Amino acid sequence: MLLELIAALVLATTPAQAVQPSDLPGIGALVDEHVSSVMAEEKIPGVTVTVVADGRRVVDKGYGWADVERRLPVDPESTRFLIGSETKLFTAQAALQLVREGKLALDADVNSYLTAFEIRDTYPGRPVTLRHLLTHTAGFDDDHILGSGADVRPLGEALAATQPARLRPPGTGVSYSNYGVALAGHVVETVSGMPFEEYVERHVFAPLGMKDSTIACGGLGDTKAYLADGSTTTADCANFAASGAGPASTASDMAAYLQAQLELDPRLGTGVAAEMQRRQHTEDPRLPGMGFMWEESPYKGHRMLFKAGDMPGMHTYMFLLPERGIGIHVMSNGDGTGRHGLDGFELAHKIIDRYLPGARPPAVQALPGASAERYEGSYQSSRTSHGSLLKVQALTDSPVHVTATADGGVLTTGLKGRQVRWVQFEPGVFQEEGGWDRIAFPEPGQLAISRSTAVFDRIGPLDHPSLHLALLAAALLASLAALLGFPVAAAVRAARRRSSPPPAGPRAPRLLAWLAAASVVAFTAGFGSLLADQGRALPLVLEGAPVLIALLVLASLTVPLAAALLVCTAMAWWRRWWRAPGRIAYTLVALGVTAFAVVAVTYNLAGLSHT
Repeated sequence: MLLELIAALVLATTPAQAVQPSDLPGIGALVDEHVSSVMAEEKIPGVTVTVVADGRRVVDKGYGWADVERRLPVDPESTRFLIGSETKLFTAQAALQLVREGKLALDADVNSYLTAFEIRDTYPGRPVTLRHLLTHTAGFDDDHILGSGADVRPLGEALAATQPARLRPPGTGVSYSNYGVALAGHVVETVSGMPFEEYVERHVFAPLGMKDSTIACGGLGDTKAYLADGSTTTADCANFAASGAGPASTASDMAAYLQAQLELDPRLGTGVAAEMQRRQHTEDPRLPGMGFMWEESPYKGHRMLFKAGDMPGMHTYMFLLPERGIGIHVMSNGDGTGRHGLDGFELAHKIIDRYLPGARPPAVQALPGASAERYEGSYQSSRTSHGSLLKVQALTDSPVHVTATADGGVLTTGLKGRQVRWVQFEPGVFQEEGGWDRIAFPEPGQLAISRSTAVFDRIGPLDHPSLHLALLAAALLASLAALLGFPVAAAVRAARRRSSPPPAGPRAPRLLAWLAAASVVAFTAGFGSLLADQGRALPLVLEGAPVLIALLVLASLTVPLAAALLVCTAMAWWRRWWRAPGRIAYTLVALGVTAFAVVAVTYNLAGLSHT
């Protein structure tokens, strides 16, 4: 019912505070048509769009509702949205201001600035630097978020308590890291002598007049965040504000920031904006790369930088076309049916297609005599966590599969939502056939792609999610059969007792098997419902919700239960408990529960660290 109400209200609401366009003729109508259509189709309650061209805001509009139930309209001047990871731009700017002042050095060991704790020396002689932190190349695992929103701690304290493992030497591959950027924020507060929030308010917001922006948690105000099913969520805060968990801003304030970046405004710090936008890291010079938190995302020959932010029920996108003097900012307060709010990329690409000259992809020639067989295999995103509950996302994210072709090119599945053919035009570097995008294999077993803050690492057959999903399916099938079959078998045995004695064998192992099967079925049903809507699941993870903890305890219990069932299985065959069909059935249940336990341990669903 609420979703239908949202759709009706969106269709009935007119844009607020429209600015008549002049530099991009017809841009207002284009944005109106696109935004209204997407909001109605995906049932997104509220959106703001800002477009800057030649130093002027040619679009600055609010659509729909900040609060559906109270019918509060979205106002670009006053409606606050959670900006999520767009906050990372502020963190980079703050750090670079201190670099310009000589208080920080980009290539110094960050441990030289830390006082309460140190980053572990995982790779001797290869320390983590500020440059690594601001380009997502420090090599940290994506870890430690369970319960991070239940009791938000000071930045330094949270970082010291939750330091993740380092999985690769610094500088050897981009791997998005909230921890790494939060660490950069802590370096800022350590060197500046003031809390990170205070530093940003004084040195980032105040110079630009961003009076309605806040870094501290709890600043969202009257704006509601709506999940895909139309319900609201209160998960607007967590540890690591410097990475984006909690900060909020208005469309007007973020438009001021967008303009300052486009104009290389010295109020951001002398030379800071240019340094942020300049390419600082790439896996291969023929591929897009990273600035300091800005990500390169070229489109049809136009250099475009972007930064996006995601929180449960709220999504933001910021785009710069520096050489064209165009900036675009999109904010929405609903996941929508697509679960990512209003897709800023779709709107940005539509604007570019309309107003900027078209071009053809660069022509490349296939490398004569080249072979691509050594690149074949399956590749998994480096953002796949190794040590936390987040690893479970890999179960639903299909790896990229690479197959060599006879002409030295490759075919990929799992990129761009379809099978793509790539032409190898230089050793290890490929361009999409008839397209713009490129991929490269910069190191053995590593795949780099255009427009990504992650490299992909080759995985073996035993690490492939399809195998683990097959094990889960077998475990669930065996457990369902046991859950239903054991009571039926017990009833049959009771009936037989009246005419003949039952076969020898204890009852306790059967009860143990039934309990293990019930645990598998209950966990799969409960956790599967959470995975079906990640927007609803993430707040439960951030809050360490009791229902989630209960499910993880259930998964953890299957490990000792599986061990007990395997022992009972061996005893059943040795001592000939029950008839042969009964022993076979018991063995299948034991193997099914064991398969589930193996997957639970592999994906960090079981273990004391979560329970």
